[in-house]
Amino acid sequence: MAKLLSKIPDSIALPAGFLLLPIGTILLPLLPELGVPLTLLATRFLGRKFQWARRFNTWVDNKWSNLRTRFKSGRRADHPKLFKWILGTLFIVTTWQVLGLALTFLLASFFDLDVDLLFSTADEDLAAIRALPAWSSAATILISFLPLFIATLLAYRIFLKKDIKSLFTSRNKYSYKRTWIGFASLALISIAFGSLDLILNWDSYTFSFKASAFLPYLLIAFTLLPIQTTAEELFFRGWIQRWLDNGKKKQWSISILSGAIFSLPHLANPEVAGNELFFPIISYGATGFMLAWVTYRDQSLELAIGAHFANNLLAALLVSSQDSALPSVSLLTVPEVPWGPAALFSVIMVPIFIWLTNRWGAKAY
Repeated sequence: MAKLLSKIPDSIALPAGFLLLPIGTILLPLLPELGVPLTLLATRFLGRKFQWARRFNTWVDNKWSNLRTRFKSGRRADHPKLFKWILGTLFIVTTWQVLGLALTFLLASFFDLDVDLLFSTADEDLAAIRALPAWSSAATILISFLPLFIATLLAYRIFLKKDIKSLFTSRNKYSYKRTWIGFASLALISIAFGSLDLILNWDSYTFSFKASAFLPYLLIAFTLLPIQTTAEELFFRGWIQRWLDNGKKKQWSISILSGAIFSLPHLANPEVAGNELFFPIISYGATGFMLAWVTYRDQSLELAIGAHFANNLLAALLVSSQDSALPSVSLLTVPEVPWGPAALFSVIMVPIFIWLTNRWGAKAY
């Protein structure tokens, strides 16, 4: 990273330093996890010309070292060898695909649903999917994540020889309170911004609530949906991020890599089809970065599990797009995902969520 930064010319580095320094300085007391790295980057750029910047960089770096060792006791001292992660990943993905498809076909047969139709991204097929009972379609799709949930737990135990509890948290006991804090934080931010968008773009929304379809869907939303979101967290933030976190990479690089990996499979969702990939990558990547950041910070999946469930639950019950990957019975619908505003919201949400969970989460222990 140092070599890469040194290659940036002064004509870019110095203006960037002056731009980032006040932002980082303001965030230092409010959100040190973001403020310190931003300030370090800014003073590194400005230190090329100014001695005061180099001194400030040294002072902040000492503070950053203390922050980085905050959870050192919870980090793994014996990072498993690479081949164990590779074998475990193959086991997880293979089990997920084989058994997941088997369960999907089994449930589709039970509900007399066309599996090819459920996973199609064609506009005419999406219209046909919306005509099906949402609860049975959603159940058929979500049941495929049960093998992912189980396989990740088994891989952690069999291949890494680790206690399953340590996959969820590095502390002595899992905190359900912190899971609710993650849920409440993301729900609060999403509802606040969503309400603002509803006011500004009322004509884009269609009231689509149907009580007869809503009630049976609630059973799916509170049983299979948390399995899906928790399974993704176990795999992306639990399994893959634990592999990335070898004790050598910094929080920024791990969070960026984890966010990028998280975004890739989501680009196959129907709502992304036919769109430029830039904004969807930013949207999914920012969300993945945010969840990876708090997971690294706390050495725990508690917040991420709650936040991921809140995100998907709100999409299923409050506002959804007509081309959504998951059939829903939401109160309001939009024709398609407005990816530009969605990406902007995801980026803005990152520091707010990190700050809220840091402020509220500290009181949960």
